[in-house]
Order: sequence, then structure tokens, then C-alpha cells
Amino acid sequence: MKFIQLRNFIAVIEAGTFRQAAKNLHLSQSSISKSLQQLEDEIGAEILHRGARGVVPTAAGEALLARAKIIDAELRHARNDVQMIQGAQVGEIRVTASPTVAMGLLPRAVIAFQSERPRVSFRISESVYPDMLPAIRNGDVDIAICLVPTRPRDETLNFMNLVKDRLVPAVRANHPFIGRRQLTLADLLDLDWIIYRRTRTGLDVFEQTFASNNLPLPKSTIECDSFACARAFVENGDYVTLMPSQLFFDDRKPSSIALLELDSPMQPWQVAVISRAKHELSAVCLAFLDEIERISAGLVSPKKGARLARAGGSGAGADR
Repeated sequence: MKFIQLRNFIAVIEAGTFRQAAKNLHLSQSSISKSLQQLEDEIGAEILHRGARGVVPTAAGEALLARAKIIDAELRHARNDVQMIQGAQVGEIRVTASPTVAMGLLPRAVIAFQSERPRVSFRISESVYPDMLPAIRNGDVDIAICLVPTRPRDETLNFMNLVKDRLVPAVRANHPFIGRRQLTLADLLDLDWIIYRRTRTGLDVFEQTFASNNLPLPKSTIECDSFACARAFVENGDYVTLMPSQLFFDDRKPSSIALLELDSPMQPWQVAVISRAKHELSAVCLAFLDEIERISAGLVSPKKGARLARAGGSGAGADR
């Protein structure tokens, strides 16, 4: 079994077709097909099911794919380590982040890191907790930075809290409720709500927010698995959604959306970084973890009762 065979196998599964995999790898379809046929002969099992709509792994293929991805990740980390020892400070880091983290903490950390190590490349994707956990375990992703309600129950993972936060209702900057005082969550029940969710977790948090205040769920809701779409609804209508308060206590806070500070308890949330055990990461990944921690230490953890300046106004701003 050769690594090139495993690489071709991963590429075909990820692409879905031999043609696209060949294009991605800059190889001929025949050479990829031949290498995978040899791989099947060597392990004595069919690893791909070929159909009219493309290829998918068989049960044996699924088992091999999980191991192949770990091998691929380990070899990538090995290359990174050797290159750093040689002083080149190059390598590749694969990061996934939740949408709100991708708007603030992640770009800052990457920009600062590349200013010192310009030859380090990044592959960045967007995901939410707990969806990214399998990708971390199998080596598809090196580091995840995300909003989490609780610590993952997995001792094999490295988990570090970065910023304590809470979810708050957010509306467009000129919403009729902007400027109202002594608002409670009950006052928002009759509004139209946008629930951002990619997994059950998003809905759970929404439901828990109202349950903790002994309130029924709003009757008018739209569930959306696109953060950009959810934000567009809020920016362009009288909708309300839950967002991390960190977004509003930042020099780069969105001007089109405003926080509604409530006299009601809101769900605690936290920004955390998750990776495989540190001894399984390359030196360049470990250096980036240090950079993430450094950047996050400079972020403000909003305090309950702190208020945002009125949207579009020239108020004193948040109590930092």
C-alpha cells in the first residue's frame, strides 16, 4: 500500500468523480483508476461503489478512508515540522471556524501570524459545533475555533476556553425597539425571530433561552442554516435573532445591526479552540495556537449590564 494510492483514494471520495479528482490532482483519469484498482487488489476488498451519479465509499472504503485521512494529516504535520526545523517557517494549517468567529477573532489571528510567517498557508472552512469534531479527529482539520455551550466529552481532544460570552437579541440598527429601556425577553415574544442553526444545537440554545425565562417560544420563527442569510433578514426587516454579544463590543462591530440589552438572563456561551492532542500537531500548528490565545486575550469579555451606544449615534459606547 502506497501513500499515493491513499491520496488518490481521498481525492476521488472528496471530488465525487474520477474526472474531478484527476483535474484536482493534475493527473489522468486512467492513472488514478489504475492506482485505486491496485489498492483494491492489495487489500482484497472493493473500496468504491461506482454509480451513475459518481463514486461513494463501500463499508470497507469508509474504514480505509478514516485511516487514510489520519495518515495524510500526520505526513502533512511531519513536513511542517521538518520545514520549521530547517528555519523555513512554512507549512499549511487547516482551520474551521463558526461564522461569528470567522468575522472577528480568526482573521486577526491569521493576519498577525502571517506577518511573522508569510510562507505559512491556510485552508479555512466554516462549520459549527459539534459538526466539526469528526473532522478534527480524522485529521481533515487541525484547529477549530467556535462557539460552544459545554466542553466536549472527549479526553483525546485539546480544548481551551478563549472568551466567555453570552447570546443577546440583535435587530437592525433602526428597529423600532432601539432605545427602549427596561426591555425583557417577554417583550420580544411577538416579534418575528430568525433561528440560525446548522444542527440541533442551534435550536436547543434558542429553546433554552426562553425556557430559562419561563416563557413559551415565539410563534413566528424562520429557521436558517446560513449565517449570512440570517443576518440579511435582520438587516433588512423587523426580525430579531440571537448573536454573541462579543460582536457588539468590538471596534469593528457591525453598523447595520444593534444589540438589544435586556433585563432578562441570557444563555451563557463561550469561544473555544479545539484540536487533537498537542503532541499530534505540527510545530507550525502549535505556534498558531499560541497566536490565537494571544489575540483572544486582547478581546473584551462583555459584562452583563454593559450597554452599546445607540445605533448610528455618538454615545459613549460600551462599558469596557
